Amino acid sequence: MSRHRSNPDAADLLFDGPSPERFAPGPAAQSRSESEEQLEQSAAQLGPWVQGPFLLGEDLRIEGRLRSDLSWRTIASELSSDLSGARVLDLGSSAGYNSFMFAARGAEYVLGCEPSRFIEQARFLEAIYGSGVDFQAIAWQQLEPQSQGRFDLVHCAGILHRELDPVGLLARLHELTAPGGTLLLGSMMLADPTMAELVRFVPLGYVGDRDWWWVPGALALSAITEAAGFEVDRRFGEVPGPPGEFDTTSGYLRATRPAVPHGAGSGLEAGEVS
Repeated sequence: MSRHRSNPDAADLLFDGPSPERFAPGPAAQSRSESEEQLEQSAAQLGPWVQGPFLLGEDLRIEGRLRSDLSWRTIASELSSDLSGARVLDLGSSAGYNSFMFAARGAEYVLGCEPSRFIEQARFLEAIYGSGVDFQAIAWQQLEPQSQGRFDLVHCAGILHRELDPVGLLARLHELTAPGGTLLLGSMMLADPTMAELVRFVPLGYVGDRDWWWVPGALALSAITEAAGFEVDRRFGEVPGPPGEFDTTSGYLRATRPAVPHGAGSGLEAGEVS
């Protein structure tokens, strides 16, 4: 958390895309009748924060452990500046930075899914911003096209390498993506090019994080994604991963669910609905 005097030039350095005012308190915040001191106390109680920065007031900003504004630039480069009419799923939304940005680009409906404690941070911010994002404390296993519908854009980052069933995750994402829709899949990957076609099982975690399970090579990740029924368009946004027992990179795949399925379809589509 930090305090600073609002400066348009400085703010423009922090936020790419929509203007910084998109993150400034508006009528929703005023209806809470909370001072900046109260907002600061509430935000501190919800910490620690991974995502950020978030503007709460004229001179109050939440600093996260990660620079979400910089990672957003990577995502934004793959998107239209106008998402009007689009249904967007942000899976693993954390405090909601990307969800808010999807809404700021005009998405008709944004569903931010976060089963961890970070959902409370997202709801706190939504009460301030009034963006209309639908934040739900549900995991991917609870999402079904019969209930939540299908989405024109699915964003899923930081989840696959933490799942015991990465193939099941991708199959569900395929079900949730509308025909012709786009998947932006972010994951840790093996940095060693000689292991690009392999997947490494990590039974003891990585750099003390015991929630790491599967780390695929880049080609393996593409192959699994295509086996789930997507067409992989390209990789983008690769940066070095956290230093640990083996070298990793963090990056994205951009994939499309074909408007017309190829052949008889994938064997992973048992849950497919028309």
